[in-house]
This record gives sequence, structure tokens and C-alpha cells, in this order.
Amino acid sequence: MMWTLALLSTATAADVTLEPGSSIQDAINDAAAGDTITLSAGTYEEDLSTETHGTAEAPITLTAAEDADVIITASGEVLQVDHAYWIIEGITFDGQYGNADTLDIGDAANHTRLENIEVRNSARDCIDMGAPQGIQISNSSIHHCLYFDTDDGERLDAHGITGGAVRDLRIENTDIHTFSGDAIQFDAGRAAPGWNDIHIEGCRFWLEPLDEDTAGFLVGQVTGENAVDTKTWNEADEANLTIVDTEAWGFKNGLDISNQAAFLFKENVKVTLKRVRVHDSEIAFRLRGPTSARPKGATVHMENILVYGVDVGIRYEDELNSLTIWHATFGSGIGTLFQEADSESTDPNIQNSLFLIDVLPEEVDTDQANLLASNEDFVDADEGDHRLVETSNAIDAGTTISGISTDIDGLDRVVGPAPDVGAHEYGVVVVPDTGDADTGESGEEDGDGGGGPDEPDDTAAPTDDREDVGGIGAAEQVGEKGGCGCSTQPIKKSPFALVLLLALGIARRRKKNSTAQRTA
Repeated sequence: MMWTLALLSTATAADVTLEPGSSIQDAINDAAAGDTITLSAGTYEEDLSTETHGTAEAPITLTAAEDADVIITASGEVLQVDHAYWIIEGITFDGQYGNADTLDIGDAANHTRLENIEVRNSARDCIDMGAPQGIQISNSSIHHCLYFDTDDGERLDAHGITGGAVRDLRIENTDIHTFSGDAIQFDAGRAAPGWNDIHIEGCRFWLEPLDEDTAGFLVGQVTGENAVDTKTWNEADEANLTIVDTEAWGFKNGLDISNQAAFLFKENVKVTLKRVRVHDSEIAFRLRGPTSARPKGATVHMENILVYGVDVGIRYEDELNSLTIWHATFGSGIGTLFQEADSESTDPNIQNSLFLIDVLPEEVDTDQANLLASNEDFVDADEGDHRLVETSNAIDAGTTISGISTDIDGLDRVVGPAPDVGAHEYGVVVVPDTGDADTGESGEEDGDGGGGPDEPDDTAAPTDDREDVGGIGAAEQVGEKGGCGCSTQPIKKSPFALVLLLALGIARRRKKNSTAQRTA
């Protein structure tokens, strides 16, 4: 066997390095808490399963060597994790479109971490879980999870990440695309005790027409359904779903799907959305209240939301009883802002939101600092850039909402005497990797173009493919960190900078009255 063994500083932990042709499974069989199995560059053809637990203080690590491209591949299942405290990092798992889930995370795989991995080419789910606790998936790419029934000639669900009644799941800075079900869906069986808390942050979910025939699907077909679809056990305590700094697009023209939505929230779930962008889809948000079969509907809170290029902004159904929308921008190319379906009693709470449309819909109360906008309010709404320009009437026209301290890009929410209306606050930002100040007057910030992974930011420092995975690509702002993974650099307050900031503040106060509602 081509492997080497090096003892670490402790008597119980070992570091095993393998070369292609070695047996990873043999090393896994011999592993103990604290051990590390390092794979040299190359392709390993194995179907693996864990055999023992790590501990919180001494997890077991399966990792690629530094800067090594490592692929583990098998037809169908490539890795089954049935033990706690494993770290899997830096590895590509390729299922060869075999008829099994590519990664299977079992009930006992508590506190397993999947970091900087790629999961691809599955004819079932790319990652499927039972009901483990404390799973973390970060900085990863999950794609081409495609299930086509050749006998019946129909699309079947294959999800990016799915599972049962998981507990305390975190998915961060991860791209999921090209699937035939949903990017994320949990507990389709609605099993006790139900999932309790899922946190999604800094992620991107998308579909696009296939560029070639793939796994039974034809070129040009859009294979999937939703970015996130919620299901849960009726008798459980209300589940919590939080989505932050996340972008979704391409959820339209799916095979045999009506009312296709980027986000479909339903059943016994409390949903909180912060700094979320949706574009180029049929429906941005589809929200469902209680039904006879599912008597506990979703409750939904949104803040700092940007929607554009969709047929329907928000569709609410079945007497949805709680919908809050604060600091949203409904921008260019929206056919219908709100679509009500058997939900006449729903009374959305909409505040400080901006609408690029001729007439506000009946759901919107102008007394709550909601405004109409025109193209002249934005940097380039037609190209998806809905940052405000200096002359916008949305600037300083909002009212303070307790608890909202940043805008959609992490910029301080109040720059001036009052918050701006809409998702974006006009003010000074920090451009990624440069630390240079930007007044928000130009279109140089790579914030809202929404073009997806094929439109890199030419001004940013070069990164390899793995480091670029995940996040919404927004510039880092003064204040809270955004979703792009860049490090925030505070503005140095030199005397010149202080004079400049003071001048900007005076200029803002001299602009025309911004409290009047702007008509189209």
C-alpha cells in the first residue's frame, strides 16, 4: 500500500497520507478520534463509509492535501457518514449519475462538517441526511443532481441537500444549481419530532436551461423546481428557517410545474429573510397559510429584500396570517407585485419599501413610508443595479425600524437624518479587496448585477474556483459583513476624509425634499 504514517504530538492522533491507488476505506477502518487522513492529488474510485466516532475535542478528518485536486468517485453512493464528529474537506465527490444518493449523512453523524467540497453528478439526491444534529456545510458547490425516469419519461425529484427531521443545520457560502427537485428541502416525510432550526447564509441557488443532453434530460430544459421548499411535521413546535445574504435566480419554465417559485414557504415554519435577492424567476416568493391537510401555515418576515425580473413578486395563499416586509425594493421587470389566492384576510405589514411601478398595489400603505420610484432613482435598474443615486427621493424618506441596523449590502442603515426607503442605503461603502471609499454615485460596485457565477468582478483580487464559491457577490460595506466572504476594512478617518464626509453630509441635506412620494 502506498501510504505513510506520521505520529502527531499526542500519543493518540495520527496523520495518514494516501496516494491514488491506496485504499481510503482501509485508512477509515483504522482511524481513531483525532486522526487525519490526507489524500494526495488524483482520482480515487471507492464507495466509502465511516466506522467510528470522533469527539468534539478530537474529530476525525478526511481532507485533500493542500492545493491538491482530489476526486472520489463511484456509481451512486460515494460516502456514507454514520458516525459523529467527522470533518470532510477539500474533496470532490462524483456519483457518476448512479442510482443512489452521492453523500448519505446518517442519523448518528452528529456535528459532522462538510467544508470546501464539491458534490456532483448524482441521479438521486446529492446530499441526503437522516435526522442528525449540528451538521455544517460550508464553502461548497453542489450541482447536477438529476433524476429522470426513462421508463415513464418524466422528471423526478433529486435535491441538492435534503433529509429528515434534522436539528440545528447550517449551510453557508455554498452554491447549489442544476437539480431536478429543490436546492434545499427537508422532511418530506414529515416525521416526528420535526426539524427545529435551519440557517442558510451567503448562498446562491440557480437553475438554467441545460447546454447539452444530461442524465436523461434534453438540452434547453430547466430541470428543477424551487430554491427552498419547506415541509414539516404538523405536531412539532414551529420550525425556524433563517436565510441571510442569499441570492436565487432562474426558477421559471420548469418541466410541468405551475406557479414555480424561487422560495416556497409553507406548513409549520417561521421564516426570517434578511438581505435576500431574487430575480429572473416566475415567482420570487410563494407563501402558503394553513390548509385542511396542513393546519399550521408559514409565517414570514422579510427585511432588506430585492426583487426584480419576475412575473410575480409575492404570491400569498390560503389565508396566510403573518407577512412582514420591511425595506424591500421591488425593481424593474415585475409583472405583478402581489398575487392573492384564497387569502383575502391577509394584511401584509409593509414598511419603508420602494416600488418601481406606476401605481402602488392595495396591499401597500403610503402612511408606512412606502414610495413609488422611477428608473432615475437607481444606478441602472434595467441591468439589475437598484442602488440609489444621489437625487433619489427615497433618500432619508424612511422611518426608523428597531433592530434593522444595516441595508442589503451590510451598509449602515441610517446615513443621514433618517433611513432611506428600499433595500439600499445611499452612503459610503468599502470596495472589496481595496479598502477604497465609494460614495455610491457610480456603478462600479459589484452589488446587484445578479449575473451569477459567470460574471466575475474584475476589480477583485483573483481567487481560485473554490474560494469563489458561495455568497451574493456584494461589496463589503461599513458595518456588518455581507455575503461575499471579503474582509471588511474600516475607513480611516484622516483629516481629508473627515472633510469629505462632512461635505457629503451637507450635500445630502441640500438636496430637494425627499419626503414627498415620487410618481412615475
